[in-house]
Amino acid sequence: MPGPRRWYGGVVESIGDATGLRGIERFSVSVAPDGARTLHATCEIFDRGVSKDVVYSVDRHWRPMDAFVRLLKDGTLLGTGWYRFDDREAEVQSWNRSLGRVDQRIRLERPVPTFGPHPLSCDVWHLAAFDKARGAGVQRLEGTMMSSVEHDGCSGPMLHPINFGIEYCGLERITVRAGTFDVDRYQFHLGGSLPVEHPLEELWCLPDDYIIVKIRVGGYLATTYELTSLMR
Repeated sequence: MPGPRRWYGGVVESIGDATGLRGIERFSVSVAPDGARTLHATCEIFDRGVSKDVVYSVDRHWRPMDAFVRLLKDGTLLGTGWYRFDDREAEVQSWNRSLGRVDQRIRLERPVPTFGPHPLSCDVWHLAAFDKARGAGVQRLEGTMMSSVEHDGCSGPMLHPINFGIEYCGLERITVRAGTFDVDRYQFHLGGSLPVEHPLEELWCLPDDYIIVKIRVGGYLATTYELTSLMR
């Protein structure tokens, strides 16, 4: 008989340099005996009036399998979508308040390496595609998909292919409100990948389960996202 699922979860708070508390995310992850894992996340961005509910599953190699995204704007349903990925196709069946019913399918030359449904706890899951055996430096991630190209994830939900770079910056020890952790630090190189240029994004995560510990985005976003509690 297969063993029970392994579980962990936590809370992340968003602190703006000038605005203070901007939002909160509560997430949990269950890991199946075969290594596949499913994330549940509830995300709120207070100063944008945005709320998201996301369920996202990856296989044991961290490749996307399926997802569900539900978006609210100012307390009203904006859109909802179900995603599925295989080696040949990425698809979403969605409904959006402005667009109505949408059936979007994208044929693939190669499997989608990662998917971004926009919880902060999923941002660090992109980092699992970085091949440490190749050493430090920038590696390009080609053919990934996003549910939205808005910085707050509040559009669609649709499928948006993008390419960007990931840089591994080494192992560090940092202290956040959830405790002191030995983490890997990375940077996203997003130049030219989004309609509105994204400021530098630095990410700190636990190496094995790619659990978010801290994210720092500069520029006009000027926000730090910090793990405030962790349960395992």
